[in-house]
Amino acid sequence: MKKFMKNRGGATPLSRYSKELDSVIDKIYNSNMANYKSKTGFTLAEVLITLAIVGIVAALTIPNLILKYQEKQTVTRFKWVYSTLANAFTMAVAENGAPENWKLNDPQDMAEILSKYMKVSEKCYYKKGCIQNDVEIVSLTGESRYNNIGNLNTYVKERFNNGVVLFYAVVHNGCSYTQNVDSTGEEIVYKNNCGTLYAFISINELNRLGLDHFAFTVTTKGIFPLYYNATDEYVKSYCDKLNLVEKNTNGLTCGEWIRRWNNAKYWYD
Repeated sequence: MKKFMKNRGGATPLSRYSKELDSVIDKIYNSNMANYKSKTGFTLAEVLITLAIVGIVAALTIPNLILKYQEKQTVTRFKWVYSTLANAFTMAVAENGAPENWKLNDPQDMAEILSKYMKVSEKCYYKKGCIQNDVEIVSLTGESRYNNIGNLNTYVKERFNNGVVLFYAVVHNGCSYTQNVDSTGEEIVYKNNCGTLYAFISINELNRLGLDHFAFTVTTKGIFPLYYNATDEYVKSYCDKLNLVEKNTNGLTCGEWIRRWNNAKYWYD
C-alpha cells in the first residue's frame, strides 16, 4: 500500500497492483464472513425453538401488560374526576358560602353550582343526551341498577370533552336527612351529607359500579368518594368482584379503594 501511495501520481500504472489489492480484499472479505457466520448463524431448529420461546413469553406477558395498562387508565381517570370535583367544590364554597346554606331542592341546583367551576361541554338537565341511549348501569358483580339514563328526561347529567359524564342522583337541602332503617320506624339522622353523584369515566355495554362509574358524596367539608370515612375492612367488602351477597351495592366503595391504595387491583388481579 505504501508503494501505491507513493506512485498514485501516475508514475506507475495502477494495474501493477491490482492482483495485490484483490488478494488483500479477498482476505478481508473472507475474514469478515467467517466472523459473521460464527456470530449469527442459526440452524432451522434453533430458529423454531427461539420463536416458540418468544411466543410463550408473549402469551404470558402481553395479557398482563394489557391489564396493567387498563388498571392505570382506570386509576388515572378516576383521579382526574376526583380532583376536578374537589377543586370545583373549593371554588363554589369561596363564592357561595358553606354548602349547608346552598339551596339544594333539586339535583339541578347542585349541578348549576358546581358546573360554573368545571369545563363542562354539555348539560342535559332533565332531557335526553350526555350519555348514550340504552346504557345499562350495573353493580360490580353485574346486578342491574339503572337503565336508559341517557334516553330519559328524568335525570340531571353533564358531560366533559374527554367523555366523562356526571350524573347527579340526589341532594339534601341543609346537608342532612333522616332515613328509616328498619320496620319499627326507627330513624337515623345523617348529617354532613349534601348529596350524591356518579361519575362515568368510561361508557361500555355494561357500566360497572366501581369500574366504569364511581359514587361520590358531597359533604360540608368537600366532595369525596362514597364511604370515605369507612374502615378498611368495610371498603374492601363492598369492592369485591367475588362478593355475590351484596350484589346491588357492590362497587360503592371502589372509589375510596383507589383513593387509599392508589390501585384498582380489586378488579384487575
